[in-house]
Amino acid sequence: MVHIMKRVRRLKEKVQFAPPQTPPKRRPRLYLYWIKYGPGAVVLPKEVSKIGLEFNKKLYGGHLGARHFWHKILPRIKYRNPALPISIKIHNDPDGPSLLHIYTRQPAPSNPGAPPSATPNAQTTLVPDTSPPTHTLNIREKNESEILDLLLKTVQAQNAPLEPSEAELAEMRELEEQKARAERDRVQVREHFLKERREQELLKLARGEVPVAN
Repeated sequence: MVHIMKRVRRLKEKVQFAPPQTPPKRRPRLYLYWIKYGPGAVVLPKEVSKIGLEFNKKLYGGHLGARHFWHKILPRIKYRNPALPISIKIHNDPDGPSLLHIYTRQPAPSNPGAPPSATPNAQTTLVPDTSPPTHTLNIREKNESEILDLLLKTVQAQNAPLEPSEAELAEMRELEEQKARAERDRVQVREHFLKERREQELLKLARGEVPVAN
């Protein structure tokens, strides 16, 4: 059984994250701290109700940036905005659209005397939201950083990724040191194993148990 502290350390180091429609055999293994911090680790305005991404599954035709945005940026956006729905549409046409859809909602008027509305909330019901996107951005031939800048500019959000605390930086350094020590230990164990196997082969050769090659 794996030691409990080792399991906790591996949980902190790595996390499984699969964007929608990712094939199970190709789910990227992303570092937890990599998801928490870096480009895209921003809190979007509360008016943003949904994000949709549409691109071709192939890398050519100007869709490479959208694919990288899907794999590298969206995990951080989703982590920092867990209640934000994100839809992915992958088509088979290299000449097809490469688009970023942004859905927004208008803030409700502040009227404390008004009775609660009986209109169901689209985010809390099973009825699909068929409203058109507020903004549709053409992201063909753009890299993931340009797409992120375009998104943040459109929703008027600051491109200031959250930074790790001092305690988290210390833990990240400790994890790197533990990984380095573990790698050294694996090398030593392998060398010890190979040395023992060579000694056993020499012993068998001395006893005449192994025929000598001519």
